[in-house]
Amino acid sequence: MKRGWMLFFGLMVLIFSAACGADDNQGDSGNEGAEETMKEEETNSENEEESHDVIKKAVNDLALHSEIKPENNKVHFQFSLENQGDEAYELGFTSGQKYEIVVKNDADEEVYRFSEGQMFTQALETKTLEPGDSLSFEEVWLDGVEPGDYNAAISIEANSVNSQTLESKPFQVSKAFIVEGDNPSTQGDDASEAPAEGEAFRNIEVSGENGSYVITGEAKVFEGSFIYNVEDGHNMLIENTTHEVGEAAPSWSSFELELDMTEDQLPEYGTLTLTLFEIDPKSGNPANVNYIPLEQF
Repeated sequence: MKRGWMLFFGLMVLIFSAACGADDNQGDSGNEGAEETMKEEETNSENEEESHDVIKKAVNDLALHSEIKPENNKVHFQFSLENQGDEAYELGFTSGQKYEIVVKNDADEEVYRFSEGQMFTQALETKTLEPGDSLSFEEVWLDGVEPGDYNAAISIEANSVNSQTLESKPFQVSKAFIVEGDNPSTQGDDASEAPAEGEAFRNIEVSGENGSYVITGEAKVFEGSFIYNVEDGHNMLIENTTHEVGEAAPSWSSFELELDMTEDQLPEYGTLTLTLFEIDPKSGNPANVNYIPLEQF
């Protein structure tokens, strides 16, 4: 009987020891798994930060220039993406479409889209821009051009830069333009009385960052007032706002604008642009339109 109890006790000790060993092994395995997960999360975080840095530098280095030349029955668009940085950038495209142009009238109705009715090759393509190189394009809008006020959004349709995916369209610019009823060169004496581009504003200086800016300068504007707005190429952050100056044209008056935008208004990638203009007293249309970059993100 005593021997039986000793055997039973020994068996229980073996079972208890095996159970403890299993728990220890599971504990070690659990710790190793947690460490691997932490390492993966740290690696992913580092990769995301590196990707963000690459994209941010590319957005700062690649500048989109554009010029719109309206005539009485057509509009010319000339634009280019210039590498102003010190390293090469490879732009990736998901198709043969390299750019898009969307024109809206003053009622915010779409009246022209470059890609409408177009056929593009459905294949991945890349374009490399070395420092100083430009990717240039030219397009003409012919059908349905009528006199009026318009806004054109021009974008480069790249979906990646140096193999880093672009979640938005950082290479985009928005510009207002006017199509006159007659060719300005044939309007006679009245044409010489129209305000000349750029003569209403001078000595513009910008300071500030991250949504808070101070803009100073001088204005020579009709009835001593001008209009400004701020957009990021996609959205209007500050709608058309009238600003009064001390004296009306022909006198130059100094002005100061204080602009404040919340963090959630700011784009992740893109350029904040301040637009200054006055209203032509004869036509009632925007005149002396000036585009002033505030900050790139």
